Amino acid sequence: MSLTPPVWIVTNQQFADHQGHNLLARHLEARSVRLAGWTGSLPQRLFSKLLRQLPGNRVMSPALAYHVYLANKLSRLPRARVGLLHLIWGDEFIGHLKHPERIVLTLHQPFELWSETTWRQIARCAGVICMAERECQEIRRRSPDTSCVFIHHGIDVDFWRPVTQPPRRQVCAVGRYMRNFDMLFRVSQALLARHPDVTIRWLVNPDFQLSPELVRALPPERFELVRNLSAAELHRFYAESWLFFTPYNNVTASNAIVESMASGTPVFTTRVGGMASYAGADAITMVSNDDDDAMLTALTHCLDSAEVRASQATRGRQHAETHFSWPRVVLAHEEYYKSLLASVALAGSAAP
Repeated sequence: MSLTPPVWIVTNQQFADHQGHNLLARHLEARSVRLAGWTGSLPQRLFSKLLRQLPGNRVMSPALAYHVYLANKLSRLPRARVGLLHLIWGDEFIGHLKHPERIVLTLHQPFELWSETTWRQIARCAGVICMAERECQEIRRRSPDTSCVFIHHGIDVDFWRPVTQPPRRQVCAVGRYMRNFDMLFRVSQALLARHPDVTIRWLVNPDFQLSPELVRALPPERFELVRNLSAAELHRFYAESWLFFTPYNNVTASNAIVESMASGTPVFTTRVGGMASYAGADAITMVSNDDDDAMLTALTHCLDSAEVRASQATRGRQHAETHFSWPRVVLAHEEYYKSLLASVALAGSAAP
């Protein structure tokens, strides 16, 4: 499939094999778009060093400086060469774009974190892809003339899949960003006290350390910090766990949520931000933020029954297969590109 005029994606081309939103570019490039971006080559590193001497660029990483330059250059090329330019990490770029009129931005941050600069650029750009439906609703409310669409986070559902071995009596938690740590620790204490055969393992950044107070409050033999997992190890971490429990304070899309669902691990979290866009009717279990009692009840219900666990795992996996697979997500992007290109063509034909 080809798109006319061409659609380009600017992204980091140092792809991981199975993780992350950058993989969208790889799948789209295989079908319909052209790819440009940072590879970390010596010429790029030298050029970015020069770019970072310019006013306003000194705080940028080399990759961001190079990407901003590339985006501003490509967006000025004739439409026959670049019909649309898609920046799949739009939050980083949006304040540096000089000519966003042909640029599509994927925004990952919750709208509460968008600045006035972000809103001004949203009003000027060709379109916005949101990672949760409520961000689209907010754009329609504040900038009704801006085209926007919600498309799920994509994943490889053949890699992130259930395993045949029975699950361990293990609860897994993942990540730090926008998580509700206080609730995580409170519920963990109560859960470990109620279920003496259960362990909790929390995947964190390599440099993360618990405070001495929390170390004393949580039994180290049953509450473990996990670090530095490969993609294959992370998959086993999800798939062998009885359930996934991580409360959030806000969210649009979360790798941990979609990977757990696809791995057949029941998900327990908080009803915040855009979480509902990934939950389906009953694919994951959500409670109100800071409702410890409701969360503890839901976790216990799953931990007390292998049949309940199996039913919840099946619903999550089916939802992931239906909504998060790369073919489905890629097709949704292509349909959005085509609708934007058709709108531009129609506007051009109507011009005097």
